[in-house]
Amino acid sequence: MTNFSSWRRGLAVGALFFGMACSTFAHDDSADDRGGSGSASPQVQAARAAVFKANPQLLQSIMLGGGFGSEMSYAIANSMYSRDDAKAIAEARAKLKIEAVAPRTWLLRFPIVNVIVLETDEGLVLIDSGYAPAGPVLAEVLPTLSSRPVHTIIFTHFHADHAFGAWALMAQKPQPPRIVAEERFITQMELDMRSWGLNARNNQQKLSDVPRDWRQAVRPTETFHRQATLRIGGEDFVLTHARGETEDQIWVAVPGRKIVASADYFQSFLPNAGNGKRRQRYPEEWAKALRDMAAQQPQLLLPAHGAAISNPAEIQDRLPAQARMLESIAQQVVDGLNSGLRKDQVFERVSLPADLAGRPDARELYVSARDIGRMVGSEYTGWWDDIPSHWRPAPLASEAAELAALAGGADRLIARALAIAPANPPLAAQLADWAWLADGDSLAVVQGALQVYAQRVAQPLPTQEALVYAEHMVRLQLKLLSLTGQWR
Repeated sequence: MTNFSSWRRGLAVGALFFGMACSTFAHDDSADDRGGSGSASPQVQAARAAVFKANPQLLQSIMLGGGFGSEMSYAIANSMYSRDDAKAIAEARAKLKIEAVAPRTWLLRFPIVNVIVLETDEGLVLIDSGYAPAGPVLAEVLPTLSSRPVHTIIFTHFHADHAFGAWALMAQKPQPPRIVAEERFITQMELDMRSWGLNARNNQQKLSDVPRDWRQAVRPTETFHRQATLRIGGEDFVLTHARGETEDQIWVAVPGRKIVASADYFQSFLPNAGNGKRRQRYPEEWAKALRDMAAQQPQLLLPAHGAAISNPAEIQDRLPAQARMLESIAQQVVDGLNSGLRKDQVFERVSLPADLAGRPDARELYVSARDIGRMVGSEYTGWWDDIPSHWRPAPLASEAAELAALAGGADRLIARALAIAPANPPLAAQLADWAWLADGDSLAVVQGALQVYAQRVAQPLPTQEALVYAEHMVRLQLKLLSLTGQWR
């Protein structure tokens, strides 16, 4: 039985920036009532509670990758762009762990994400600044670490958990810090601003918080192309661009301290290189960045998520291993495409090399190897999936209705889905989707689809996949409530 605090934690993870889920084929767009603000209504919250209570393994799957190697915060996860959410700021303050990882070097471990602070003779250098609620906490904490002002803030990429806390430091006297990013940071941020509604849905954020122009974000004061060396306080900070999680992502080497700040390139599980709800990611360039970091022979690896690694031998093991995982996936996809296989056949066959599959840092906690394979495929091919009729298909609703008619009705279709669900949950879920799309007002279809998806989530799943199923089950619960006046 899942208690109240457990499902609340599950909702927190579900709101994470890296993998928030909304149903990708919502039959009833009004079901997820956000009141125009992006915050879930009491009915939605109750529906989520019902889903997690009835499906404890679903909650466990979400929790496995949700913290991204760090502590979680429900308030922060839903308010990453907010500069005035009192609860989020309070949790950032209360849950911050300050780790002195080397002389004049600190890893500020906020919930979900880290900020790196390096003191130089000229002032403090920050690598990333966390989410917006971290800003006031940074302004409070930095003077306790050093009497020197913030000289430079380096943004590793434009994501909400990395580039939004700097706002609270820009009033520094006598002058604000300079903000440095790769030149693509600006265009990538502006794409998020242009698609603010999609950004809010994918990131489960309040519409009022999500940036629509630069007044709600911190624009770099200085950009560079590909690589730059910043000389600060007599020390070099080498900034290297490599497309990975984002188009603009960089990693930072501090040769004098034998430190590499690995941004989001390195994680303690299979890298998040296959997020199906985000823009294009670049697994092959990601792999090269990992190898280039290893070539620096760092004594200390400071990731953006999770704990520092201070054992050089461990660093030399883990960076190349994750690089090889990504390289192997990419090669399998390219070989499959070259061989003439359909794309679905290519991706279905993707797997990790046997000698790597059992490693802790190969765990499919957030995305799977097949998810990464699909991301590689989107680099090499267009949107067509190799099915002839899918070049210009009939409307999805029409297709679903026809399939249901062939089955003898949507109720017969959902009955078949229920029959095969114990043995083949993926296929059963696909049939349940057709039934739902054909007749989402049928009580038998709604109840049956909930049962089918309960089978689908009964086994451990990567967080991203579990979140998609969870949000669809919430929609089904809401529809069930509207049809019967009660939860399942």
